Amino acid sequence: MAALTVGLLACGSKDPQNALEEAARQLEENIKNQQTSAVMQQLHTDFLAQQHYGRQEIRQQMLGLFMRYKSINILVLNRDCQLDKGFYDRGLCTAQVGITGAQRLIPERAEHYRVSSVWQLTDKKWQLLQLDWQ
Repeated sequence: MAALTVGLLACGSKDPQNALEEAARQLEENIKNQQTSAVMQQLHTDFLAQQHYGRQEIRQQMLGLFMRYKSINILVLNRDCQLDKGFYDRGLCTAQVGITGAQRLIPERAEHYRVSSVWQLTDKKWQLLQLDWQ
């Protein structure tokens, strides 16, 4: 379930700050809607989670969770996205994230994480470069 948090942060509009926040919201929606290919498009080619999970490992974990749980709900609290002051093409986001997974109406699993991420602006789109959670 932890890998599912992969991305609760990303981009989209004219202002880089707003685009970063919109990307984060879009990633959250893609995970909720179990849109694996859309999530993968938001991951940078050099994506790394927890300092050792690459794109393929995260994709496999997502697919496994999407098969196990019919519905996935995400509650993001205190999301804070900022442009990196040292790099014009980097963004940093943090959030408190609650995730539940259920086959029917009642969640079978609930987790809470503190998530931090680094985003890279590539071809005018924010992509998730690094993700860590506790």
